[in-house]
Amino acid sequence: MDGKEEFLKEFGDFYGYPNAPKSIDEIRSTEFKRLEDTVYLDHAGATLYSELQMEAIFKDLTTTVYGNPHSQSDSSSATSDIVREARRQVLDYCNASQKDYKCIFTSGATAALKLIGENFPWSCKSTFMYTMENHNSVLGLREYALNQGAAAFAVDINEAVDQGGASRSFLTSFKVIQHPVQIRNEAKVLEGELTGDAYNLFAFPSECNFSGMRFGLDLVNNVKQNAEKILEGSPYSKGHWMVLIDAAKGFAAQPPDLSLYPADFVVISFYKLFGYPTGLGALIIRNDAAKLLKKTYFSGGTVAASIADIDFVRRREAVEEQFEDGTISFLSIASIRHGFKIFNTLTTSAMCWHTMSLTKFLKRKLLALRHENGESVCTLYGNCPLKVSRHDCGSIVSFNLKRPDGSWFGHREVEKLASLYGIQLRTGCFCNPGACAKYLGLSHSDLLSNLEAGHVCWDDNDVINGKPTGAVRVSFGYMSTYEDAKKFIDFIRSSFISMPSEFEKRYLLRSKSIPCPTEGFEDRLSSSACHLKSITIYPIKSCAGFIVNSWPLSDTGLQYDREWLLKSLTGEILTQKKVPEMFLIKTFINLNQQILSVESPHCKRKLQIKLDSNSYLPGKEEFYLQSQRYEVQCYENEINQWFSDAVGQPCTLVRCCQSEYCFSLNKNRSMGMCRDVNSKVNFANEAQFLLISEESVSDLNNRLCSKTQKLSCGAPPNVNPMRFRPNLVISGGEPYAEDGWRNLRIGNTYFSSLGGCNRCQMINFYQQTGQVKKTNEPLATLASYRRIKVRSW
Repeated sequence: MDGKEEFLKEFGDFYGYPNAPKSIDEIRSTEFKRLEDTVYLDHAGATLYSELQMEAIFKDLTTTVYGNPHSQSDSSSATSDIVREARRQVLDYCNASQKDYKCIFTSGATAALKLIGENFPWSCKSTFMYTMENHNSVLGLREYALNQGAAAFAVDINEAVDQGGASRSFLTSFKVIQHPVQIRNEAKVLEGELTGDAYNLFAFPSECNFSGMRFGLDLVNNVKQNAEKILEGSPYSKGHWMVLIDAAKGFAAQPPDLSLYPADFVVISFYKLFGYPTGLGALIIRNDAAKLLKKTYFSGGTVAASIADIDFVRRREAVEEQFEDGTISFLSIASIRHGFKIFNTLTTSAMCWHTMSLTKFLKRKLLALRHENGESVCTLYGNCPLKVSRHDCGSIVSFNLKRPDGSWFGHREVEKLASLYGIQLRTGCFCNPGACAKYLGLSHSDLLSNLEAGHVCWDDNDVINGKPTGAVRVSFGYMSTYEDAKKFIDFIRSSFISMPSEFEKRYLLRSKSIPCPTEGFEDRLSSSACHLKSITIYPIKSCAGFIVNSWPLSDTGLQYDREWLLKSLTGEILTQKKVPEMFLIKTFINLNQQILSVESPHCKRKLQIKLDSNSYLPGKEEFYLQSQRYEVQCYENEINQWFSDAVGQPCTLVRCCQSEYCFSLNKNRSMGMCRDVNSKVNFANEAQFLLISEESVSDLNNRLCSKTQKLSCGAPPNVNPMRFRPNLVISGGEPYAEDGWRNLRIGNTYFSSLGGCNRCQMINFYQQTGQVKKTNEPLATLASYRRIKVRSW
């Protein structure tokens, strides 16, 4: 029985829409043809629109005249009717009566949350309670509460251990654990204000966007009716409790039934439902809750009348008209009916079962993976059972991967390698800091230490002090397939499961010492089989370097190495990854003449910059790059214009005149980062020197050749050592012998290894006939057998 047959044997009743007009294979072949070479697994970030859906939208927009709904023309009246119908569709989708609820269109779920925060009746006796598993956009409500003197605190909601299997109420089957109370302003109770009259807000997601855990909607009724019992008599439990559900993630396949669980506020974003339109969301609000919101601002469309030169305004009475400032995005609103048409055809239940089957399948496969020493490869996050159930967990699989020795693979490394295989996923904390800290076991001290070490959202610092800073997230959509999940599992197996060959075992821990003359570097060594083959200097970060036979050292490494860089006018550092044309910029430094020469095929003249130039602009600038503070000198417009022409966009050249490393990212020098607090560097990413051996590159080329022959896909690529932008190329040893070197002596100069350099996609760029090309190699092949990184010193 092959893999898919085994999968269908267990999940065939749930997978692929067996009762729908189209099967999943027909849906993919007719509505998602653009996914032929792509495995898209980031539906929690943004799901994909159907091609038939977009055709219907385009036909609608090109055959219908839509007018501004604030006008009174026929086209405007017709638009108002469509907007009214769209509101009804949204309410119907969550079984909300139009008598009890209204649908307010916003620019997204975040805008809907902001609307609540700005207008909620906070007081110094209010409480804002929220689950740890909440998006930053929900946590932002805390600012409004605290600024008004309200208390705020997070809670964990844990399912109690079943003892005897008897049915229990929510109060006995769940335990609410309260985190410390936050109070920013110690405000006094206003005269006549009673604790019981305060309005409180409890917020939770219908589905956690980090772990995929679904929260029981019983929370709505129990918090509204039994807050004092749930919080065990806490003084912050008194008052009128209102409930907010963040349904941005969970709304598509399992919308809350508001007839059973009458939440006061529900926020959604439509691109997470249908993929299109973006920039449109909604706040579903109970009518009695809307009456409590205290809106200050008024705008076009929200007033019945206003007088310009006196303090007079009369607001409109309809809830939607009170809160939809200005002209709503009526063309986007007109588009959502085409998305609902797809959902109604497939049904929410079938979509939920479909994604559930893929989620359970992937989790089981990941948990079953083992290294050759028997150690587990994958750690999953979230307490979702692996049984077949559509109510426990959503369509998310969140995890991290481990090496055979128990250390972690960085989540950014997984993401970068996945992209080489055409797999699109997301890594990090997904704007959910509470869930991230909870599941990764990060204390407040860890989080603050990581921040001081320079770690911020979306950076490459994925493992700090031996702990992951985020996770890998795979999320499925209604159009995802078994083949998507299978390709991802195959990618993990080929790239992250350790099965080293005898050759790799033999040389993994070998140690060497290379002697070398004392004056600078020379290209010949006398007393070792290994010798230094070449020295390369890269004056401008990400531009081409030049090879020399000898070169002086400085306190930042090789003198002038990576001492210059290019910045965009917005301050962004330019690198080959974003500006491949930098690959074509050639550099050379004449030490005798003290001149930096720069050439580019896009510039007619060679640029010559004196090293002691007076062409600097007066004064110095300061900026931070990878936790290092730099003082830089800037150049005059003529030099900046030359580089702007060379790279095809406005930029400026800056030179490092002083650097100060502010934090030690990895004091114990564990695998992952190789920064050293005692090392001074210019604009190098991680260390003063980067070293590679010719034998290691030769072995890589042999593997590339073998892979190419096996796949019968033309001539194999030949990788030059310079693809890795090393400062030092050695020759004469065994492949990968440098992996085991901890110390190195060249002449009377001693070097200490700081660990492996983080590998990036720049090694996939190469030059051909004056053009910069990019392929998946050699990074894809390296990922299949190399978990040790290029050595930094």
